[in-house]
Amino acid sequence: MKLKGKVIIANTGDDTLSFLDIEKREVVDVLDLRFFRNHCPIGPYDLITTGNDLLYCINIYDNSLYKININTKKIIDYIYIGCFPSCIKYFGDNFYIVNTDSNCISIIDEIEFQLIGSISVGDKPTDMEIDRDNMKIYVSNSNDRSISIIDLNTNSNIVIKLQHNPLKLLLEGEYMYILFNGNDSPSDKSNISIMNLKTFKIHNILDLQGIFNTMLKINSSEIIFTTNIGNSCLYRMDIKKGDLLGKTVLTGFPNKLAWDGNRTIYISNISNNTLSLFDVKTNKVVQDIKVGQEPSGILFFNWNNIFLSKHI
Repeated sequence: MKLKGKVIIANTGDDTLSFLDIEKREVVDVLDLRFFRNHCPIGPYDLITTGNDLLYCINIYDNSLYKININTKKIIDYIYIGCFPSCIKYFGDNFYIVNTDSNCISIIDEIEFQLIGSISVGDKPTDMEIDRDNMKIYVSNSNDRSISIIDLNTNSNIVIKLQHNPLKLLLEGEYMYILFNGNDSPSDKSNISIMNLKTFKIHNILDLQGIFNTMLKINSSEIIFTTNIGNSCLYRMDIKKGDLLGKTVLTGFPNKLAWDGNRTIYISNISNNTLSLFDVKTNKVVQDIKVGQEPSGILFFNWNNIFLSKHI
């Protein structure tokens, strides 16, 4: 299968990967992972590639990482990791995987495809950002009111305590945007704050009413998009001014966000098994595309068959 111009969606509920043609805006192929594991539940959740025809998929039900050849539609290899792997990143010839129910980060060597290390973090880690210039990993501990900072140069592992539970992180230079979920308070309030990575001081940007589950920042812009799982809306915010610019009602329960690098945000909706295409210029959903059951992670390939972007 040619990967250029494709979007791949991990469908957690039916153990499939949907291949969406960007130009046609339709699903052109489906890879059923159940046939490779005797129909046992797998739960594909997040996807990544290193720029070739190999696809790597973490699975929350059988706690594994799959190495898949897209051209042959075969699982080349798989390895067991921690419980409920929820986020995967690639850095320095290694894969780093957040294991939410094991409270650790698994390190997988890409070449040997072996587990080479595990790093303990706080309770219920959900997200991870890597500072590639300074070789640091930031992990949001969603049930611990803390962020773990792992220095790959010194092998140090420190914890920064917070007032609320962090759910999602976005790294930008010397600052990090943090989405705090309202689950640790009876009022269901959330907020987006910014942390200075030199002083670790946090400044509140915008308070939100409701339970927000993810966010996305458009590159070189002050605009953040975030989703409210309570009312199924996508919010557009100016984080520099702290203003809410608008909200759009979605047709399903929003799960993950991904930006194509141009003018379209892709939103996986787990209640109606669709992928919504949102135009950032017109602030409208231009199409809802049926995919597999409970779609989660989204992976883009550019027109030269090279990895472009992944879900946020």
